[in-house]
Amino acid sequence: MSKNDAYAALAARHGYKDSLRYRRILEYLMTPKQAEMVNLMPAKFVELAKKFRTDEADVKRQLEELYRKGVIFARSPEALEEASFALAVVQLHDITMCPLGLDIKRDKKLFELWDDFCVNEWDPDQVASWIKLDVPQGRVVPAYRSILDSPEILPCEDMRQIIKSARSIAVAHCTCRRRKESVGKKCKKSHDMVDIQFNIAAEYLIGNNAGKRLTAEEALALIDKCEEKGLIHTCENSTRMRPRWGMCNCCTDCCMVYEPIYRFKAPVTKCMAKSRYEARVNEELCTGCDMCIDWCPFSAIAMVNTDGLKEPKASIDVERCMGCGVCVLKCDFKALSMKLVRPPEHIPPA
Repeated sequence: MSKNDAYAALAARHGYKDSLRYRRILEYLMTPKQAEMVNLMPAKFVELAKKFRTDEADVKRQLEELYRKGVIFARSPEALEEASFALAVVQLHDITMCPLGLDIKRDKKLFELWDDFCVNEWDPDQVASWIKLDVPQGRVVPAYRSILDSPEILPCEDMRQIIKSARSIAVAHCTCRRRKESVGKKCKKSHDMVDIQFNIAAEYLIGNNAGKRLTAEEALALIDKCEEKGLIHTCENSTRMRPRWGMCNCCTDCCMVYEPIYRFKAPVTKCMAKSRYEARVNEELCTGCDMCIDWCPFSAIAMVNTDGLKEPKASIDVERCMGCGVCVLKCDFKALSMKLVRPPEHIPPA
């Protein structure tokens, strides 16, 4: 292995020049010739043809293959002369594992390579960087059916408004879940395609056969399905109405953020901001069934005996509660509700 070849140069752009694990991913995705091409991009077809002593048609075929794999990015397949390599690990991670044509059994090697790199190198690096942040990068968005009665819902925390404000919407596979499933980790929450993207990102996924177009009505129905499954709405931490991350619908056992945060015992709030809401318990309505304990993704609920009560009741640990609203939707006795506890300024401006 050369430390100065095209693979090493591309890995260096993402901070992993000396990583054997990251190199193996790049070698799986690109031939040596393709890696050299990518390292020179953006470039005209004629320039690359001359450099590699081939014709422009061959260059175009090579770049189209890389575009379809999610290795290079351009405004459209017709603009490949403007294409460039993925900007960061996360971009390469997400796009190379979400094409609809990928199969977690047939293409198991790719998913295994990614999981090996993530678990052993990327996850600890990510957590180490997150705990240094003054402001979390991500934010929990409350389940919209849990805050329907709130009089002060901001547009950027109302899933209905976020969906309706988008010009185009697409849904893609959650690459975190696909990756974990490929190495035998069964997700505790059943799932289908639940990663929602908007506008430019949506059109990219649709055009690259990596996502399916949704109408606003279909997207809202999908959000309902995600809330029924107890998934956590997660997006970038800003008031942006069409989040650049899109809208992730996460679980804590697969997510590239929540899973390593818990594995390395780091504070969740260093990377993920709470919503403006917290769960509250009406002890008169609480039967002590403890169903909410099973559904809370942040282990923020316990059954306790309080003064004057014969049976234990649900109690919320407000330090742990992230304000996702999952427990509220899962309480058959309507004993749980969401209380607005933080001002609008809690969410940074876009």
